[in-house]
Amino acid sequence: MLLLRKIFFYIFSLIYLIICPLIVARMLGFVFNPLTHRLEKTGLIYVSTNPPDATVYIDGRLAHQETPTVIRDLTPGNHFIRIELNGYNDWERAVPIVGKKATVLANTLLIPQEWPIMKISSQPYQDIAVAGDDILIASNPLLRDIDIFHTIDGTGQRLFSKNSIYASGSLVRLINEPPSPFILLEAVIRDTHKFLWVNLNETPPLIEDISDLFTAIPTRIAWNNADNENIFAYYLQNVYRINIKDKTISPFNEQDLPLGIKQGSGHGPRDRFLINGKNDLLTRENRWIRVYPKDDFGKQQVYDIARSRLSTNMFFEEKNGKLFYLDDETGFLSTVQILQNHSILNIPIPDALRFKMPTKETKT
Repeated sequence: MLLLRKIFFYIFSLIYLIICPLIVARMLGFVFNPLTHRLEKTGLIYVSTNPPDATVYIDGRLAHQETPTVIRDLTPGNHFIRIELNGYNDWERAVPIVGKKATVLANTLLIPQEWPIMKISSQPYQDIAVAGDDILIASNPLLRDIDIFHTIDGTGQRLFSKNSIYASGSLVRLINEPPSPFILLEAVIRDTHKFLWVNLNETPPLIEDISDLFTAIPTRIAWNNADNENIFAYYLQNVYRINIKDKTISPFNEQDLPLGIKQGSGHGPRDRFLINGKNDLLTRENRWIRVYPKDDFGKQQVYDIARSRLSTNMFFEEKNGKLFYLDDETGFLSTVQILQNHSILNIPIPDALRFKMPTKETKT
């Protein structure tokens, strides 16, 4: 009996001497690395996805939480990460983990197995432009075929009614200064050159003929989106300020122009957007609209989304994650949901991590 007690004593003593240091080491952030056969300081990984609530596997083991999540106590070295979400392609990478550091996979863009494309117009258009916070103008050569769409719900309305005195006119150019809710239409109506100032904040839109404020056809018209009362018209070497409210015209020194107007506004086709917290690139190459997800740990991939008409604008709506474009085959205004859940961009990381997003590796 005494011998048996001694055996149990030595066994438990041995277990205590082996297990207790391991427990203490684990509490201090050390684990035994079977590859190096020694205790090493652990690292961790932060994973967030767009959309969220994806399942994460690390080295084939299921993580305890869906994204966004923090996975701790990882041995230094490469770990294989797989992210799964129903309806989306799996995301798989070998991700390096460094002791005492946090590896960040922030706002990882998950690619749907089929892009949710929807046509929202019943007629083709020549181009699209934006105004205000959520207003999109789809234009055609005839004023009666210009429509206004709201990007939030996709609803549209005709800018000019059938009985409008301007409906029979033809569009020369459409000028906008996003996010100003005003647009300026240069048009020919009954063989007369007209300039129509349109307030899209009103329902129906308020249309004002300001043609008398132009002494000739300017080479360029611009205004500051923070000042919707004054527009600037360029005539060869001269610039004139036109006050819409007071109906006054005055010469203006180009050196005193607001900075945005002095630099010039880009009204050419938009074909590149940084999205998802500026992590990923949405672009048009030839006619293909494509997305290039940011990839720090593997081969850069490209995904085709849809085909767009060339020499037309695209518009990415930051608030709801939608892209608007003109379909290459039909010319119909179409939209595709690029980001399913935009709000995840501002999810706070636990205070204990204290690293900057989207840095790949940062000290904890």
